[in-house]
Amino acid sequence: MTGTKIERAYIKLIKNKKSRTSSSDKYFHVFSEDGSAYLFTYHDMEKAQNRAKKNPEDVYPVEFVEPEPKVIEKEVVKYIEVSKPGLFSRLTNWLR
Repeated sequence: MTGTKIERAYIKLIKNKKSRTSSSDKYFHVFSEDGSAYLFTYHDMEKAQNRAKKNPEDVYPVEFVEPEPKVIEKEVVKYIEVSKPGLFSRLTNWLR
C-alpha cells in the first residue's frame, strides 16, 4: 500500500424517505472524507462483511476512537432602541 492515501469515512443508518414496495426502508449512508456519498443496504453491508472475513489480509487495521462532536455556535445580537428607561433597565442598573 505504499503511496496510497488513506481516507476516512463516517457511516450513519438513515431512513429511506421515498421507500417503494421492493426497496429497503433504511440505508447505511457513507460519507467519505473526499466528499463522496454512498448508500448501502443491509444486504450490501453483509456481502462486504463476508468479503472482509474471507480476505483478512486486505483489511486495514483501524483503532476506533469516538469522534469529538463539533459544536456549532451561533451568536444572535439584537439591539432595541428605547426612548426612556423602563423597568428592566432600572432593575439591571439597581443590581450593579
